[in-house]
Amino acid sequence: MLANINNVPTYENTKDAITALERMIHRGAIAADGKSGDGSGLLFSLPTAFMKNEAKRLKVDLPEQFAVAMVFFTNDKQKEIFENICEQNDLKTLLYRKVPINKEALGELALKTLPEITQVFVVANSIISTKRFEALLYLTRKMIEKALQEDKSFYIPSFSNKVISYKGLIMPTYLREFYIDLQDRSFKTVFALFHQRFSTNTLPEWRLTQPFRCIAHNGEINSISANRFNIKAKSEYLRSAVFSENEIKNLLPITNDDISDSASLDNVFEFLISNGYDFFKAARVLIPAPWQNAPHIDSKLRAFYEYASNNFEPWDGPAAVSLTNGRYIACILDRNGLRPAKYIITKDNRILIASEYGVLDIDEENIGGAIVEMLRRAGEKLKAHNRAAMDVTSGATHEISSPYPLSAVQQILYNAVLHRTYERTNAPVRVYWFNDRIEIHSPGGPYGNVTPENFGQPGITDYRNPNIAAVMKVFGFVQAFGRGISIAKNELERNGNPPLEFFVNQSAVLCTIWRKL
Repeated sequence: MLANINNVPTYENTKDAITALERMIHRGAIAADGKSGDGSGLLFSLPTAFMKNEAKRLKVDLPEQFAVAMVFFTNDKQKEIFENICEQNDLKTLLYRKVPINKEALGELALKTLPEITQVFVVANSIISTKRFEALLYLTRKMIEKALQEDKSFYIPSFSNKVISYKGLIMPTYLREFYIDLQDRSFKTVFALFHQRFSTNTLPEWRLTQPFRCIAHNGEINSISANRFNIKAKSEYLRSAVFSENEIKNLLPITNDDISDSASLDNVFEFLISNGYDFFKAARVLIPAPWQNAPHIDSKLRAFYEYASNNFEPWDGPAAVSLTNGRYIACILDRNGLRPAKYIITKDNRILIASEYGVLDIDEENIGGAIVEMLRRAGEKLKAHNRAAMDVTSGATHEISSPYPLSAVQQILYNAVLHRTYERTNAPVRVYWFNDRIEIHSPGGPYGNVTPENFGQPGITDYRNPNIAAVMKVFGFVQAFGRGISIAKNELERNGNPPLEFFVNQSAVLCTIWRKL
């Protein structure tokens, strides 16, 4: 998942999401033709400006409120049913746009089952349908699916005024080549959920490609049979503040047995949020945190989970799930925690979440985020640079040594982060790694009782940032206050390094750690 936190649509978001997906090619199977796979795709925020321009090019001016259905058609009868049910629900179809594609990007298997990929532009036909627009889009799609339930070649990947799906039975590396729209720099999006599925429970099909209409799911739902049964059992007693009793009947069944476990989870999550259920509550009633054995959990949160456990059965994984309703995005792990998810927040306010590192090249200077995460990454970086050497010539046993004791370098770095000034400056703590030394520069000089004359002396300390100090202590970056420099000095002496050197003035501190001789 990739998103601009400030809700700014750019082509960079589109391009980077595709690149990240391409680098997850190893997560799916590849057919013998080298192009067909289990399927891959992206669920984008609706590129409104792009869609309006395309409609205008086809002589249609779109109003402010409109929706786009991405549809896999195979015959004209399906289009007729689609249009009739839209009309029945007070919606008007304005335009059918055949999505430009490049068939050369498809393998033999995908080409055999290739549908006609069409975008249908739909608007409200009255004031009433304008006020219920999103609810009617969901109701209409469910009614169309029910009318064509025997026709497995028909599928609606997305039908929304907020998101749109570009996916197919295709390898991630060919997706941009296949969908010509994705090469257009005016295709600007705020966020994208992306995924390449690995078919474990079902055979690959165009309609089963991920992401679905609300989620992208990495993993399996091992409780799927019970989950589907419970949803069917409870469907008899449903009441809604959004849909009438007759409309609710048209929304049933909520999910089916002939689709993947991920598709069923998507169906149920979509049903909840379409009926006015809070986005975040819907996510957590279906995929709860491991709250039972968490003694320090907030009492209100515990009460929520206790209530939800009587009404909803958990969809247990292993599962890492990205979710969206077009307004919010989220990523959660199921309570077993057996699927990885790593995130990075950049200084230009973008967030990237993926199952592994390396899906996108990001300049390290552009990486921001929570201080704890930044310190962990800094620690990993120090460890990677501080390569150990093995001496097997000096005796019967070998010796392993490092040019710098890692704990000493970490103590000085964490000390700099803890004591630096955060007022009127965005200058970072900088670490320079030379052949013969490490220099750590910290903005902000001594504070309180500490002066340039007594800096570094045992027992003399003061805290410019007590809240940061407390957080670093809780997460284990600080073992004992006032002892960081002493610990570093002892570790350097034990390792055979020269003594620490400090240059201190009122605006900065420079610490030099010399390499082991």
